[in-house]
Amino acid sequence: MAENDPPDQYLTLACSGEALLKEKGSQFLAYAYPIRDVDQCEQLLADLWKRYHDATHIGWARRLAPPPDGAERWSDDGEPNGSTGPPILSAIKGENLWGVLVAVVRYYGGTKLGVGGLVRAYGGAAADALANTRKLTITRTKTLNVEISHERAGAIYALADRMQIRIGTPGYTESGLMLPLIVPLSRVDEVRAAVVDVSAGRARVSSDG
Repeated sequence: MAENDPPDQYLTLACSGEALLKEKGSQFLAYAYPIRDVDQCEQLLADLWKRYHDATHIGWARRLAPPPDGAERWSDDGEPNGSTGPPILSAIKGENLWGVLVAVVRYYGGTKLGVGGLVRAYGGAAADALANTRKLTITRTKTLNVEISHERAGAIYALADRMQIRIGTPGYTESGLMLPLIVPLSRVDEVRAAVVDVSAGRARVSSDG
């Protein structure tokens, strides 16, 4: 796999998690969520602001799916610059997670914590919320649909077995079979070329997406 190729697998959250951290009277309520896209992230944040409308701050950080789709964003929400969003994001990155939003709701307790104290509190609450979740490994694949005659289908089955590529449910065409090959993203070009080679150019290959 080339350096800039998207990873075949990444780690995300299987469920949401939460945690409560108390520091010198302030309360930090952390929530970790698996997210699909920006719209879901914004909706979750809006729901938190509605639920905790009297909170002092709600800092957050998110990571979408891995590159090339991924994007990282964070907000200090009025706390000293860099004291809130970055430590939350560091907690996410420390677990090597993608497709995740962590938001930390703060109720001020009357004692200033300083930038260092805020970094520890927000980062610690975020890490605790992430620890209270289950992790899930996602495998990123693309389906190559191989249209092949019945006579040459055996070569495709043998190729898939040799390359350890999963074949989905076959379909039927006027001229033979449609074999869906479930291919890890980093191997799509390799498998496509191999199909063309073993079929002597007779296979028609298309992809989903």
